Amino acid sequence: MMTTATAQKTERSNRILTFLLGDTRYALDIFSILSITDDFGKIEASQNHQPAFLGYLYYRNKPVNAFECSDLLGRESNRTNLEATIVALNEAEDLHNTWLKELEHSLVNQSSFNGSLDAQSCEFNHWLQHMQESTDDTTKALLSRFKEPHEEFHQQAELLLKVASDTGKEEALEQLSGVKRGRISELIRLFSYTKSQLKSAVHPVVLYITRDGVTPWFALILDSMDDIISYEDEHFTQMRDPNDLSSEEHPDPVYAYVHNSAVDEKDSLLLSAARLAYLIEQ
Repeated sequence: MMTTATAQKTERSNRILTFLLGDTRYALDIFSILSITDDFGKIEASQNHQPAFLGYLYYRNKPVNAFECSDLLGRESNRTNLEATIVALNEAEDLHNTWLKELEHSLVNQSSFNGSLDAQSCEFNHWLQHMQESTDDTTKALLSRFKEPHEEFHQQAELLLKVASDTGKEEALEQLSGVKRGRISELIRLFSYTKSQLKSAVHPVVLYITRDGVTPWFALILDSMDDIISYEDEHFTQMRDPNDLSSEEHPDPVYAYVHNSAVDEKDSLLLSAARLAYLIEQ
């Protein structure tokens, strides 16, 4: 049954930490947060049957189980998507460096070149097109810059092979040396720039969750932190008791939401620490 703000004050401080998973804005009450840190790199990894479990952290020498919040909620992780994009760019950069070496080998040895002459048939181009339909706006903007230099990169092979055929390999190799410093190097620099921009957006946050305000209960890993905001009671709508899960077959970790029509922002879906703990224990 849906009730209004004033009934249940458990896990309520009227201040929440908000964060995004995909396009959805979630929140946790500050009441439930013991500490906010950048301890992600300190996680001691452990193999566990539960996909959300990442390993252990130490809070004041006390071991704390650490869990990926996106996995617990069954949502896409922006951070892991960015990391996968960086891996794909590394692979594409390696393949294009290999392509360039094979082109030079073909010119030097006057042998056939089997690399792609057409950017449209390149696997990287297919991947770029897929990403334009499936990724976030910031990543789309970065990847859109590849179109022209990538097309020109592949066009160089056809041009240089023609030069080698018409005027000899020495002229082709001289021109290759020039385009390596020019248009070809532009694509290679773009790979490095794009990866550095994406890496700068990867900054996971560790929340130490508490029941008593003193000791850690478990740790949640977020893609990033959005903001800490205050709200009035009239902006709060409770959907279920944050602590009582006894009547629910499949308890939902979201127990309420905050909606303020006076500001232009997404509603915040409030997560119950107790309900998240229930998911962890299942």
